[in-house]
Amino acid sequence: MNWDKNLSATLLLLLLLSGCALGPGGVDTLENKDALKESEAHLQAAFAEAVVLMQNGDTDEAGARFEQMAAQYPQRPGPIANLGLLAFQAGDMELARNRFEQVLSIDPAHPVALNHLGVIARMTGDFPAAERHYRKALAAHPEYLPAILNLAFLLDIYLGEPAKALLLYEQYKTLAEDPDPGLKDWMFDAKNRI
Repeated sequence: MNWDKNLSATLLLLLLLSGCALGPGGVDTLENKDALKESEAHLQAAFAEAVVLMQNGDTDEAGARFEQMAAQYPQRPGPIANLGLLAFQAGDMELARNRFEQVLSIDPAHPVALNHLGVIARMTGDFPAAERHYRKALAAHPEYLPAILNLAFLLDIYLGEPAKALLLYEQYKTLAEDPDPGLKDWMFDAKNRI
Protein backbone atom coordinates (compact mmCIF):
# COMPACT_ATOMS: atom_id res chain seq x y z
CA MET A 1 0.00 0.00 0.00
CA ASN A 2 1.78 3.11 -1.18
CA TRP A 3 1.16 6.64 0.04
CA ASP A 4 -0.74 8.65 -2.49
CA LYS A 5 1.72 10.90 -4.35
CA ASN A 6 -0.33 13.96 -3.47
CA LEU A 7 -0.20 13.30 0.26
CA SER A 8 3.08 15.10 0.90
CA ALA A 9 1.93 18.08 -1.11
CA THR A 10 -1.41 18.14 0.70
CA LEU A 11 0.17 18.04 4.16
CA LEU A 12 2.71 20.66 3.15
CA LEU A 13 -0.03 22.93 1.82
CA LEU A 14 -2.18 22.51 4.92
CA LEU A 15 0.72 23.26 7.24
CA LEU A 16 1.94 26.20 5.22
CA LEU A 17 -1.55 27.68 5.16
CA SER A 18 -1.95 27.34 8.92
CA GLY A 19 -0.59 30.03 11.19
CA CYS A 20 1.60 27.60 13.12
CA ALA A 21 3.61 26.73 10.02
CA LEU A 22 4.65 30.31 9.47
CA GLY A 23 7.32 32.25 11.26
CA PRO A 24 6.95 35.74 12.67
CA GLY A 25 4.90 38.04 10.48
CA GLY A 26 3.66 35.16 8.31
CA VAL A 27 7.08 34.46 6.77
CA ASP A 28 7.98 30.84 6.17
CA THR A 29 11.24 30.01 7.94
CA LEU A 30 13.90 27.41 7.36
CA GLU A 31 13.18 25.98 10.83
CA ASN A 32 9.53 25.42 9.87
CA LYS A 33 10.53 23.66 6.66
CA ASP A 34 12.96 21.42 8.55
CA ALA A 35 10.29 20.61 11.15
CA LEU A 36 7.83 19.81 8.39
CA LYS A 37 10.30 17.49 6.67
CA GLU A 38 11.01 15.76 9.98
CA SER A 39 7.29 15.38 10.70
CA GLU A 40 6.66 13.96 7.24
CA ALA A 41 9.55 11.49 7.59
CA HIS A 42 8.24 10.39 10.99
CA LEU A 43 4.73 9.91 9.61
CA GLN A 44 5.96 7.90 6.63
CA ALA A 45 8.07 5.69 8.90
CA ALA A 46 5.10 5.09 11.22
CA PHE A 47 2.93 4.24 8.22
CA ALA A 48 5.53 1.80 6.87
CA GLU A 49 5.77 0.10 10.28
CA ALA A 50 1.98 -0.30 10.41
CA VAL A 51 1.96 -1.79 6.90
CA VAL A 52 4.60 -4.34 7.94
CA LEU A 53 2.52 -5.25 10.99
CA MET A 54 -0.51 -5.72 8.76
CA GLN A 55 1.43 -7.87 6.29
CA ASN A 56 2.78 -9.98 9.17
CA GLY A 57 -0.72 -10.68 10.46
CA ASP A 58 -0.64 -8.41 13.52
CA THR A 59 -3.91 -6.82 12.47
CA ASP A 60 -4.87 -5.51 15.91
CA GLU A 61 -1.68 -3.49 16.34
CA ALA A 62 -1.70 -2.38 12.69
CA GLY A 63 -5.33 -1.30 13.03
CA ALA A 64 -4.57 0.67 16.20
CA ARG A 65 -1.73 2.48 14.48
CA PHE A 66 -3.78 3.24 11.36
CA GLU A 67 -6.62 4.51 13.59
CA GLN A 68 -4.20 6.84 15.36
CA MET A 69 -2.84 8.14 12.04
CA ALA A 70 -6.34 8.58 10.63
CA ALA A 71 -7.32 10.63 13.68
CA GLN A 72 -4.19 12.76 13.51
CA TYR A 73 -4.24 13.23 9.73
CA PRO A 74 -7.87 12.93 8.60
CA GLN A 75 -7.06 14.17 5.08
CA ARG A 76 -4.65 11.31 4.43
CA PRO A 77 -6.37 8.47 2.57
CA GLY A 78 -3.62 5.86 3.19
CA PRO A 79 -4.38 4.97 6.82
CA ILE A 80 -8.13 4.92 6.16
CA ALA A 81 -7.69 2.72 3.08
CA ASN A 82 -5.68 0.26 5.15
CA LEU A 83 -8.38 0.26 7.81
CA GLY A 84 -10.77 -0.62 4.99
CA LEU A 85 -8.50 -3.46 3.91
CA LEU A 86 -8.33 -4.78 7.47
CA ALA A 87 -12.14 -4.70 7.74
CA PHE A 88 -12.43 -6.40 4.34
CA GLN A 89 -10.00 -9.14 5.38
CA ALA A 90 -11.95 -9.64 8.61
CA GLY A 91 -15.16 -10.07 6.62
CA ASP A 92 -16.82 -6.89 7.88
CA MET A 93 -18.03 -5.66 4.50
CA GLU A 94 -20.16 -2.84 5.91
CA LEU A 95 -17.23 -1.33 7.81
CA ALA A 96 -14.97 -1.89 4.80
CA ARG A 97 -17.48 -0.14 2.52
CA ASN A 98 -17.70 2.80 4.94
CA ARG A 99 -13.92 3.11 5.13
CA PHE A 100 -13.48 2.97 1.36
CA GLU A 101 -16.22 5.55 0.85
CA GLN A 102 -14.45 7.75 3.40
CA VAL A 103 -11.27 7.39 1.34
CA LEU A 104 -13.14 8.46 -1.80
CA SER A 105 -14.38 11.58 -0.03
CA ILE A 106 -10.70 12.54 0.30
CA ASP A 107 -9.42 11.11 -3.00
CA PRO A 108 -12.22 10.28 -5.49
CA ALA A 109 -9.81 8.37 -7.75
CA HIS A 110 -8.15 6.19 -5.07
CA PRO A 111 -7.60 2.87 -6.90
CA VAL A 112 -7.56 0.59 -3.84
CA ALA A 113 -10.83 2.01 -2.50
CA LEU A 114 -12.54 1.90 -5.91
CA ASN A 115 -11.36 -1.64 -6.60
CA HIS A 116 -12.52 -2.94 -3.23
CA LEU A 117 -15.86 -1.17 -3.50
CA GLY A 118 -16.19 -2.98 -6.84
CA VAL A 119 -15.43 -6.31 -5.19
CA ILE A 120 -17.97 -5.65 -2.43
CA ALA A 121 -20.59 -4.66 -5.02
CA ARG A 122 -19.88 -7.82 -7.01
CA MET A 123 -20.16 -9.95 -3.86
CA THR A 124 -23.61 -8.49 -3.17
CA GLY A 125 -24.73 -9.03 -6.77
CA ASP A 126 -24.67 -5.37 -7.78
CA PHE A 127 -22.78 -5.96 -11.01
CA PRO A 128 -23.43 -2.53 -12.57
CA ALA A 129 -21.96 -0.82 -9.48
CA ALA A 130 -18.99 -3.20 -9.52
CA GLU A 131 -18.31 -2.37 -13.16
CA ARG A 132 -18.58 1.39 -12.47
CA HIS A 133 -16.08 1.17 -9.61
CA TYR A 134 -13.56 -0.88 -11.61
CA ARG A 135 -13.86 1.40 -14.64
CA LYS A 136 -13.46 4.53 -12.51
CA ALA A 137 -10.31 3.05 -10.95
CA LEU A 138 -8.95 2.29 -14.42
CA ALA A 139 -9.89 5.70 -15.80
CA ALA A 140 -7.63 7.28 -13.19
CA HIS A 141 -5.02 4.49 -13.02
CA PRO A 142 -5.08 2.55 -16.34
CA GLU A 143 -2.39 0.09 -15.26
CA TYR A 144 -3.84 -0.81 -11.85
CA LEU A 145 -3.64 -4.59 -12.15
CA PRO A 146 -6.21 -5.62 -9.50
CA ALA A 147 -8.92 -3.53 -11.18
CA ILE A 148 -8.00 -4.86 -14.63
CA LEU A 149 -8.26 -8.44 -13.43
CA ASN A 150 -11.44 -7.87 -11.40
CA LEU A 151 -13.15 -6.16 -14.32
CA ALA A 152 -12.10 -9.05 -16.56
CA PHE A 153 -13.60 -11.57 -14.12
CA LEU A 154 -16.79 -9.55 -13.84
CA LEU A 155 -17.21 -9.32 -17.61
CA ASP A 156 -16.23 -12.94 -18.19
CA ILE A 157 -17.98 -14.80 -15.40
CA TYR A 158 -20.81 -12.56 -14.24
CA LEU A 159 -21.81 -10.52 -17.29
CA GLY A 160 -21.20 -13.08 -20.04
CA GLU A 161 -18.90 -10.88 -22.12
CA PRO A 162 -15.85 -13.12 -22.68
CA ALA A 163 -14.57 -11.14 -25.70
CA LYS A 164 -14.27 -7.96 -23.61
CA ALA A 165 -12.79 -9.96 -20.76
CA LEU A 166 -10.18 -11.50 -23.07
CA LEU A 167 -8.94 -8.02 -24.00
CA LEU A 168 -8.49 -7.24 -20.32
CA TYR A 169 -6.76 -10.56 -19.67
CA GLU A 170 -4.35 -9.68 -22.51
CA GLN A 171 -3.76 -6.24 -21.01
CA TYR A 172 -3.09 -7.80 -17.61
CA LYS A 173 -0.69 -10.31 -19.17
CA THR A 174 1.22 -7.49 -20.87
CA LEU A 175 1.48 -5.33 -17.75
CA ALA A 176 2.05 -7.89 -15.01
CA GLU A 177 5.65 -8.76 -14.19
CA ASP A 178 4.53 -12.03 -12.62
CA PRO A 179 1.01 -12.82 -13.91
CA ASP A 180 -1.31 -15.00 -11.88
CA PRO A 181 -0.69 -18.68 -12.71
CA GLY A 182 -4.39 -19.13 -13.53
CA LEU A 183 -4.27 -16.58 -16.33
CA LYS A 184 -3.69 -19.14 -19.09
CA ASP A 185 -6.75 -21.11 -17.99
CA TRP A 186 -8.93 -18.01 -17.74
CA MET A 187 -7.88 -16.92 -21.22
CA PHE A 188 -8.45 -20.41 -22.62
CA ASP A 189 -11.93 -20.56 -21.08
CA ALA A 190 -12.82 -17.08 -22.36
CA LYS A 191 -11.70 -18.03 -25.89
CA ASN A 192 -13.86 -21.15 -25.75
CA ARG A 193 -16.89 -19.13 -24.67
CA ILE A 194 -16.35 -16.71 -27.54
